[in-house]
Amino acid sequence: MSTIREYQAGARSTATFGRVMCSARDHHFIVDGPVQNGCPGEEVTPPEIFLAAVGSCGVELLQVIARDEGKRISAVSVQVQGTV
Repeated sequence: MSTIREYQAGARSTATFGRVMCSARDHHFIVDGPVQNGCPGEEVTPPEIFLAAVGSCGVELLQVIARDEGKRISAVSVQVQGTV
């Protein structure tokens, strides 16, 4: 099995200032810049998406590592905080 994994995601502007249409594979979602930047701030913001990605990577890797080592884990939870 190859250990090389490649991923792609895209982002493009929309007609609404500070609103971005993102896509990964066949999934599409909106990301809003924060209100402090004069953006809508109604949807998740880029820093929130980034932190969620880091957290989800950690949770998923723990599940995979446990499975590969024949160990059982009942639940995994993570909280990620960032300051800009």
